[in-house]
Amino acid sequence: MKTKIKLQLFGKFTLTNGHKILNEETLHSKKLTRMLAYIIVNRDSILSHQRLIEAFWEDESRSPEGALKNLMYRLRIAMKDLGEEQFICTLPGAYRWNPEIEVESDYERFEALAAKVRGMQGDSRATEAICEEAIECYQGNVSAMIAEEPWILSKTIWYQSLFMDIAKILCGIYKEERKWDRLEQVCNQALSVDAYDEDIHCWMLESLKGQKKYKLAVTHYERTRKVFYENMGIRPSGRMQEIYQNLMRESGGSISNIAGLIEETKEHERTAGAYLCEYGVFRQIYHIEARRVTRLGIAEYLMLMTIQTKGFNFAEDRTGSGIGKAMDILERMICESLRAGDVVARYSPTQYIVLLPACSFESGAAVADRIRRNFRKHAGRYQCDVTYELAEISAMS
Repeated sequence: MKTKIKLQLFGKFTLTNGHKILNEETLHSKKLTRMLAYIIVNRDSILSHQRLIEAFWEDESRSPEGALKNLMYRLRIAMKDLGEEQFICTLPGAYRWNPEIEVESDYERFEALAAKVRGMQGDSRATEAICEEAIECYQGNVSAMIAEEPWILSKTIWYQSLFMDIAKILCGIYKEERKWDRLEQVCNQALSVDAYDEDIHCWMLESLKGQKKYKLAVTHYERTRKVFYENMGIRPSGRMQEIYQNLMRESGGSISNIAGLIEETKEHERTAGAYLCEYGVFRQIYHIEARRVTRLGIAEYLMLMTIQTKGFNFAEDRTGSGIGKAMDILERMICESLRAGDVVARYSPTQYIVLLPACSFESGAAVADRIRRNFRKHAGRYQCDVTYELAEISAMS
């Protein structure tokens, strides 16, 4: 009877014969883990010494032949934890996985299930079952221990893409069937794989709205909006904003009387300073204010404040964390310097937009200068400045 080994590549690299386990912890070595994974993934091939050296020692100056032999010796010793079988065969100038030892792998099962999903037509029940099996098989991205190795990097990206496609198919089915709790679960799993997929964030909002978890949904939207602004420089899509607006309407519609309405809409957290909101809400407030000033024939102003990035020399790394911290300081200065009736929203990765009701041009300029002075005082170490523009609302409407 053939020996059978199960390989888990997703999440953590693990080998088991059903009784004993060999994994990243028991191997105690990144190089051993990567070499073993390489041999098993390429188990149908004869691996020449030269091929292995190019894969693992190409940039090293020491004797790669001796290093290879030493690593193979250590690997054979480590694999005795799984039994006395000869797992790796030695051939003239080469090594290979013993073809007598069968390997059942999670990544090949996942590939087969993904192929089934692509071939499914019309039968949503059957598609749902296969998608669920594939989602369960995918225990996370390929083990971080080996995921960025050149020989598997393209497969890692491909598996992640396949998973996200399957997750989205399953999300659509769950929405149609109104299985909101399952929709939330698959969204959580998908976001652990790719936290920046906006489609999945939209499905997540749908699932929370369907379960009437309104506060959680609003929190998720605000957190997502902030991350997208700071890390990618984009605002939520029209679809996400539409879901958010439906969410706000639906949650507001659950209040049964005028006293409850007043209590629900009361601003508890801030009694002074400007009102900070997301850009979609700001736009709606702006349109209302534009109609009001047109009707009353008065002049009010819109202010755009921009962090001047020319010549930026942040002490932080180059990932944009310096800009993020400078924007946090600017947000605080704006909110502390403005009145309770003023409205503020983040417009871009380096800009805030401010609505100034009942404010003249001269007063708006004075406010902007005060914000700039306060910003310079608190953000000197970032070596940046703030510029501003003022425009009349009535002239823009």
